[in-house]
Formats: sequence, structure tokens, C-alpha cells
Amino acid sequence: MIVPCHPRNRETLRRTLDSLEAAEGGREAEIVVVEDTEGRGPSWARNRGLCKATGEVVFFCDADDTVRHGFFSAPLAALERTGAEMCLFTYPGGPRLDTRTYDGADAVRARFLPAFFGYSFDDVRRWNAGGALGARREMGQVWRCAFRRRFLESRSIRFDEAITLFEDAAFLSECVAFARRVATIGDELYDYAPADTGNLADGWRSRRHWDYKFQSLAFRRRLAAKAGEEVWRWCEASCVLSALEMMRMWRMAGLSRAEYRADLARYLADDRVRAALGDFPISWTRHPLVAAAVSYLRRSSRK
Repeated sequence: MIVPCHPRNRETLRRTLDSLEAAEGGREAEIVVVEDTEGRGPSWARNRGLCKATGEVVFFCDADDTVRHGFFSAPLAALERTGAEMCLFTYPGGPRLDTRTYDGADAVRARFLPAFFGYSFDDVRRWNAGGALGARREMGQVWRCAFRRRFLESRSIRFDEAITLFEDAAFLSECVAFARRVATIGDELYDYAPADTGNLADGWRSRRHWDYKFQSLAFRRRLAAKAGEEVWRWCEASCVLSALEMMRMWRMAGLSRAEYRADLARYLADDRVRAALGDFPISWTRHPLVAAAVSYLRRSSRK
């Protein structure tokens, strides 16, 4: 049980640990608390926890949240019953899950890469036809999963410490890119307390969010090289959507106009981004502003 702890969470940590101990239900759980006193981020802390972990199954919990009865026992039973490499559960207000096993790499990727990895051209086509762009998206948080440690070790899966936002989603994306069997259960086992401040709350629409556009592109390129080029199709539309967002958020990120132009040109110079721009499905009827912006970015990428 890996618990990253920032100094601001010291007051809530005791409550978190009490809930974990109450949820053990007679099972032996190793609780590893990693305190991040220098603000190096949850990815750093969780990776240090993974280095210390010795148990067969790895869980995560944040130091300002609590868990419910069955937090350990229900996922462990699912892993034992199915032989899966990981098990996903849910939380109050979270996605509804069936008790199900996804067997085979294709089935796992088709179900979970759209949830955590980004947007595909198929997602955009459904949006152009009147559907919701994020209909298949889920909250990518590692505390709603149990992982077999030997699976993480066999694929050298760790948190990317270069990513300072949405690092959980990146970790989960790598897991489901390599997993061959994933179990889901519908149990609400985690009580999530959204924070007014913290890594995500403080980073939204900030310079860190701007930098994340480059970090996420680099991560997706690395994962495609590591897990196979076929995973790229699950996120190629995200390159274009990120460029569109950059056109709107540069002032909020605190960039000067010169910095914005230079950074956008650097982003558009990436060969993956240029290819995605050329193939991106546009709809002048349903989304004319997006179509116009994509057309502008296409011209800009050729300069």
C-alpha cells in the first residue's frame, strides 16, 4: 500500500492510515508512506514506494483520502479469480463498472486506452456526428486500481516523473498498453476528497498545464516506441486538440505573445503533430470554429 504524502497532508494522514488499517480485514498489508518534503511530486513519491514494495499486489492511496471496507479484499479476490494483471474498481460518483474480465491485449486496449490515453480520430468522428467527445473518458487515478507487482516489474512500468499533471493517467495508459487481462468490479471502495489546492488544482490553466502539452506528447511517443506503434491511433487526435487548446490558453499560462508563437511553432514542427493535423476529421457544419482553427494550424505547420 503506497501512500505519497506532502507536508500539507500531515493532518489528514492519520485518518487515511486508520481507514487502511480498518480495511485490512485480517490480511497482512505493508503500508509504505513516502513523504515528499521537497515538492518533487506524487510521481517521485510513488516510484520510491514501488522500489520499497515487496508484496504481491500493489495499491495506492492519497494522504487526504480514505478507503472503505473491502478495499483490499474485493480486488484481491477478483485478481485471484481471474488471473488478471490489474483490477479496477470505482468510488462514489465515479464510473459504473460491471464485474467483468477483459481478456487479450486487443480487448484491453479497446476498452481502456480510450479512457486514459487520449482521443482517437474515431472519437472525433463521433463528435462530428453529434456525440460527446469525451463519452469514453474516465478519471485516470491509480488509487482505483490494484496491480500485480510482478506485472509492473516485468514491464518496468513506473510513473513518468517528467509529467507534472495527469501523471496517473499516463501510468494507467502504460499498464493497459501492456496488460493481457484486466478485471473490473463495480464496488465503490475509495472515498475521494477533491482538493482546492494541490498538484492538479494548482496546475490547471497554468504554465505547468502549458508544459504538459509537450510532456504528454513526449510520453505518448515513448509509449508507442515501447508498446508498439498501433497504440498511437488511440491518441493521435489529442495532438490536434492540444494545439487547439494552446491557441486559447496561452495568456492564462502567462506567456508573452512571442513565447506563445515560438512554442506553438515548436509543437507544430513535430512530425506526429503534422501528420495528425493532416488526417484530423473536421466538420464545417457542426464545428465550424474548430474546422477553421485546424485549417489554420495545418497551414502554420507547413511554414
